[in-house]
Amino acid sequence: MKKFSKILSVALIFALILSLGMVAAFAAGEDGEGEDEEPQMGTITIANATKGETYKAFKLFDAHLGAGGAISYTGDIPESLKDYFTKDDTGNILKAADKTDAEIGAAVQAWGATATGAVAEGVGQGGPLTFNVPYGYYAVTSSQGSTVSVDSTNPNAEIYDKNSTTVTAEKTVEKESYSIGDVINYTAVFGTTNYLGEGENAKQVVDYVISDTLPEFLSEVGVDSIKVMSKDGKTELADVTAQFTNKSVKIMWADEVTPATSPRTWVNKYPNGAQIVVKYHGTLTAITNVNTADTNTVSILPDVVDDKGNPTPWDEPWEDSEIIKTYAAALKKTDENGTALAGAQFTIQDLEVTGSAGVYTVVKYTPVEDPTEQGAEPATHTQSAVLDTDANGMLYIIGLASDVELVVTEVKAPDGYNKLDTPITVKPELLSTKIYKESGTIYYDADGNVVAEESNSESSETKDKNLTDLDAKAVQVKNQKGTVLPSTGGIGTTIFYVVGGVLVLAAIILLVTKKRMSE
Repeated sequence: MKKFSKILSVALIFALILSLGMVAAFAAGEDGEGEDEEPQMGTITIANATKGETYKAFKLFDAHLGAGGAISYTGDIPESLKDYFTKDDTGNILKAADKTDAEIGAAVQAWGATATGAVAEGVGQGGPLTFNVPYGYYAVTSSQGSTVSVDSTNPNAEIYDKNSTTVTAEKTVEKESYSIGDVINYTAVFGTTNYLGEGENAKQVVDYVISDTLPEFLSEVGVDSIKVMSKDGKTELADVTAQFTNKSVKIMWADEVTPATSPRTWVNKYPNGAQIVVKYHGTLTAITNVNTADTNTVSILPDVVDDKGNPTPWDEPWEDSEIIKTYAAALKKTDENGTALAGAQFTIQDLEVTGSAGVYTVVKYTPVEDPTEQGAEPATHTQSAVLDTDANGMLYIIGLASDVELVVTEVKAPDGYNKLDTPITVKPELLSTKIYKESGTIYYDADGNVVAEESNSESSETKDKNLTDLDAKAVQVKNQKGTVLPSTGGIGTTIFYVVGGVLVLAAIILLVTKKRMSE
């Protein structure tokens, strides 16, 4: 009997050992590390997948279920992510203590943008897009990108794409104020989409038409470059430079695949969200307002496919505007008491103008900088034609940028007054009043741009000459009466005093001599 008990005890011990081994084996399989076990599967669903957008899921790390339901991650840390993840003594992946979740997420998205070997891939149709994937930590890439963990606590992960399904337009200019004759450089940046609209009804974009109003105050307009850039604007995808035709440029956004069938089908040339960057220029002409904004507008209008696959314009364009301003300068010729004097004449350095009788409009202002190096030859400056003041002693210069400093030299003073012997500087007056140099009717288009002919106009206004609004802030140039003999650079007055003294002395000597002789 005792022998039987011993045998039973031994058998129970073996049974216990065997059961523990089975539990361990089961645990190993549950942990995903058993060699013969299939990996545990979950799903990633892009809830609002953009129609036509390609999505890819790249697995960064494997996810495992540990004791007590804890999730651990294993795998190799890519070189670009070694500042964001570390490994503990057991080989588990830990996030770096000095990095935030946002920083880690951005780094993983950047890794996914260049990763290869996607676990899953699909094209959005305007509704949910689901991938079946093994447990792990994933980067899901599109033109935007996301990160997500799929494991036993989150086996069916859902993400929302941040891709844009609309178009944006932004126009900028180098500075706000210009002189007539200056070249104005514009930049227009457009955010794009490959599909417009919501869900499955989104329409494919096949081209973009970019237009600019190019109003009358601009001439000699030319396109410098048109480039398709990545969504972040850092990588050039294509150079599609072309010139404006009838104030617009068409950029093809898709290639036709089946032109002979109906409906026609197209494949987009560029990733969703790519940018179009247009750089162009124009010369500011004399047809411009003074002391007020001149506006021109850029717009982008997509052509989308209809039910038969034919391109048709979208409902309305996206647009943005920029303004420029020009100003006027004035000087007033007076006597020492501030009374206006007519008859003065001036020249202005590095300036070309047109006009007469005290009112001149800038043709071009090209200032030449004097060298700053010691011993360098001085700059060669040109002078304008001789400019006359009007009957009230006023001189108006119209069409200047706000930061200009004119160097003015008096070449003729009013009769009976001394001419200035050194140049003066005159700056434009930044008035809020709109200045007109003559009375008449001015015409505007629908965007508020000045147009040359009534037939092109949407509205008009009658304007009255109001140059005198500048008078209160005009630079006063005072002259003194009399004629000043030169003290340097000529014979001067000293010689007259010397000769006069000699003659007086000679007369005294002659008088004394005659008196002595008579005695």
